[in-house]
Amino acid sequence: MGSVGTDRSGLADNRKAPGHVDRSVNAPDTEVLLHTGERVPLASLYAARRLVLVFLRHCGCLFAKEQVSDLRFHPNLHIVFVSMGDLEQTRAFREKARSPHPMIVDPDRELYRAFGLGRGEGKQLFSPKTFARGFGATLRGHWVGKPVGDPWQMPGVFVIEPDGRVSWEYRSVNISDNVRAEQIVAAMRT
Repeated sequence: MGSVGTDRSGLADNRKAPGHVDRSVNAPDTEVLLHTGERVPLASLYAARRLVLVFLRHCGCLFAKEQVSDLRFHPNLHIVFVSMGDLEQTRAFREKARSPHPMIVDPDRELYRAFGLGRGEGKQLFSPKTFARGFGATLRGHWVGKPVGDPWQMPGVFVIEPDGRVSWEYRSVNISDNVRAEQIVAAMRT
């Protein structure tokens, strides 16, 4: 997939401004594997209430660790993380992060592609801003680990309504651009 345009799901690529969403876009009709080993329809995760679907970078990424760590203090938000690790790697990542939220196992990045999340470019991964943010994340106890998944994969966050409509999205402009919990809370109020 190129870095401009939309994929077959109709979801926009990483160049859209954070918070931009095409209100006519729906979540894909697909099955997902949870960290518990259970395979469920994605729709079952948002059928009863709004879902915050958080796509992480690779499991060794200090910004992915930081994102999960920050959101673990919001156990009442209906959040599901998407990981590129296999089942065992995702379980270990979730356990080490002490996250109360479930995780989807997506080592082939099929769900990433379905939501139009592409691979980053050099300037999105290597810039003074990402290095400065990385230093700050390290000071807060988040260390870089071995990449588990594609280290060029860009993260993003999507709010899915019970009818399957994507009502809000946040596409990170660089690898250190994590959505803040306050932004998610505000999006859930709209």
